[in-house]
Amino acid sequence: MKMKTNLKTNMKLFAVAGVLALGASSCSEAIVPASDPGVSPVVRMQLASYEGTGQALDGENEVTDLRACLFESGVLTKVYEAPTLVDGGYGIQLDRHAGTLYVVANTEGLLDLDALQEHPISESEWLRLAVGSRNGAPARFFSGRLTLDGMENSQTELPVTLKRGVVRFDLQIRTAGVASVRSLTLKNAAQSSYLFPVEGVLSPADVERKDAVAEISEPLTKDTPGVLYVCEQENDGLEVVIEAEIDGQPKRLSKTLDRALERNKIYTLTLRKDVIDVRLDLSFDEWEEGGDTELTPVRR
Repeated sequence: MKMKTNLKTNMKLFAVAGVLALGASSCSEAIVPASDPGVSPVVRMQLASYEGTGQALDGENEVTDLRACLFESGVLTKVYEAPTLVDGGYGIQLDRHAGTLYVVANTEGLLDLDALQEHPISESEWLRLAVGSRNGAPARFFSGRLTLDGMENSQTELPVTLKRGVVRFDLQIRTAGVASVRSLTLKNAAQSSYLFPVEGVLSPADVERKDAVAEISEPLTKDTPGVLYVCEQENDGLEVVIEAEIDGQPKRLSKTLDRALERNKIYTLTLRKDVIDVRLDLSFDEWEEGGDTELTPVRR
């Protein structure tokens, strides 16, 4: 199964070492060189890259919108709606080192920032916001935060790392004979997750659950990365079910998960066959913070 990419422009973001630069919120403003003592702090973004065996797929680094909310003393004080083009990069230029900046990407249509400005919420309420599905699939959003309080005024280049908010399943086929996978389903899957990680809690209390089914148009006969994306979630009756054909015989295989599914991780489902049985093995690779990764923006 191939990932689809919705590129509507050839424009790409490049910053030093592949870093996405965020500058001023007005096209008429320019980013002052960092050596200038009067420079305002500028946030610079980077996307957490893969480590281990996981590799970025076509479209996974695509960014359609970048927005940020600044909270000071637990109160929403400013919303940066849409970073604009400044000196060849996109950016938000901050006024001072104060508060916590929360950055989100690919959440257009999922978060009503206009409503937040009209009826501001507290920081604790903001951290309990959940993100649902888009077009029947979990939104592939990014989020990151940067604590500004306590920073020295001389710190003008402020890095923040964005991490993916979804879980990815890869499929591996390890059989001696001929095998194909016709369907893959995660039973009882959560349909939403928190916008930002909540310590000790992966799913909202009132989360809706239903089966998540991979889109497989033609039977899969080889290893397929990104076969299914789901929300981060608690393990509440999670079970993987695969409908396959092995050496001409139909097989229905299932595997009860023994742990929760955490954002920013790749879960590898391995279909095996030996002389005794056929089984599913589950292994884990995590999207760790690594080298800077290029983000591909898309204008809508």
